[in-house]
Amino acid sequence: MRLLTTEEMQTADRHAIEKVGIPALVLMENAGIKALITMEKIIGGLKGKRFTIVCGKGNNGGDGLVIARHLFNNSVATQVFICATPEEMSPDARHNCEVLVRSGLEPVLLKNRTDIDRLRIAMEFSECVVDCLFGIGVKGDIKGFYADVVSAMNDTRACRIAIDVPSGLCATTGQLSDPAFMAQYTITLGAPKLGLFIFPGKRAAGEVWVADISLPEVSTASAGSRHFLLTSELASTLIPQRDDSMHKGDSGLALILAGSYEYPGAGIIASYGALRSGAGIVQLYLPDCLLGNLSCQVLPEVIVNYLPSQEGGFAIDTGLAVKLTEHSACLLVGPGWGRSNSRAESLNHVLQHWNGLAVIDADALNLISDHDLLKNAAGKLIITPHIGEMARLTGKSVEEIKTNLIETAREFATKNKIIVVLKSAVTVIAEPRGQIYLCSRPNSGLARGGSGDLLAGLICGLAARGISPLNSALSGVFLLAEAGELARNELGADAMTVSETASYIPAAFKKLRGQEPTKNS
Repeated sequence: MRLLTTEEMQTADRHAIEKVGIPALVLMENAGIKALITMEKIIGGLKGKRFTIVCGKGNNGGDGLVIARHLFNNSVATQVFICATPEEMSPDARHNCEVLVRSGLEPVLLKNRTDIDRLRIAMEFSECVVDCLFGIGVKGDIKGFYADVVSAMNDTRACRIAIDVPSGLCATTGQLSDPAFMAQYTITLGAPKLGLFIFPGKRAAGEVWVADISLPEVSTASAGSRHFLLTSELASTLIPQRDDSMHKGDSGLALILAGSYEYPGAGIIASYGALRSGAGIVQLYLPDCLLGNLSCQVLPEVIVNYLPSQEGGFAIDTGLAVKLTEHSACLLVGPGWGRSNSRAESLNHVLQHWNGLAVIDADALNLISDHDLLKNAAGKLIITPHIGEMARLTGKSVEEIKTNLIETAREFATKNKIIVVLKSAVTVIAEPRGQIYLCSRPNSGLARGGSGDLLAGLICGLAARGISPLNSALSGVFLLAEAGELARNELGADAMTVSETASYIPAAFKKLRGQEPTKNS
């Protein structure tokens, strides 16, 4: 699903109006009708309910006036408040205001505190409050009288629905005004907006519904958006197929170099992900200081080998790094490595000689940032940093990364010609050409140690099965999100564990393949 910025949405609208020839008033009429149909689905019918609609002077206000007219024409109790005189409105909004008045419904002009009190009373007796104040046209903070209106709308106990985007939310960046309308539902028009799916905007948007306003696909495509939402429809086309005649060699080898004396379980969790990916063979290499000292049992399907260690971690020289390249596999390196000069040297040797695809995670990312090892890599790379690791890689602060996840990931991916999986509540996947994919499925149950190891193993195993690096990253991220949601639904976010989440990956696969998952499958 393509996600549009403010500018891209405006480009798509202009194309539909000027190139395709759809009048702007037709698009506004479509927007109002389709938004109303969607509202009916959200709140379970319109009859017998009362609506308060708050409109601004722009085209978002015009959409609200269309909604109000159709509610009124269907004998649904509706009150309309508008923050502008007809002379102050955009031409299309003014037209719909005049039509509404001639139809018999007079909007209330909001111009002072007394009017806001009247708005509060109307909302008190309404089942639904509809925000059509600013839409995608907002710039900066909402201030003064408008801020008081938004604050009053947030105080209501009625269901809060925003049309297109909540007032005060930037459709491009997801940044919020103070105040911003805090919607329970957002009905976005024509195409979903990028800012609705990234924090903090996602918090204000609530549940997002897309209303088709008959905006032609050619117009949407004309905007040239490079942002896409990772959905089940997309992910289901990416996961590799299985053939009953295949053997284990057909499903590939996932090679994992992980663990240290400080973090003995990291490689084991990563191996869970690789096993659940469907890879034919999973081979786990651990430092030999863990021989007889593992904190938990390795699953019996995993082939375990031990490599020389020093100071509690790997000590891999050039000869050993070259020997590892004899495997035709996807390599995962980094979970639980720890940080020391000897481990940095080991990682450097591995990266210099590994010509295939490598997934770099966790401490390997910290070693790269400390020792500038990325330029030495011989093969293709997928890196899977969380925000703190990305801050170290880029030299930016954590706050800078948080407020600019997308551009940070895109810049690093294009500059270094690698795939970046920037992990956060909303995960950003960036590829070297600059396209961005968002997995917008936050889950506090996954906010615990080991989730990244599981994801890295899952991506490595999927890549070992022969699909492209980008598709491996996308499908791995989505499968973990799906498994995490299944685990949360059954176990709860508080107590679910990462190892338990791994056991839900099979059910996630079944859902993507259109099969009904059985309990604990």
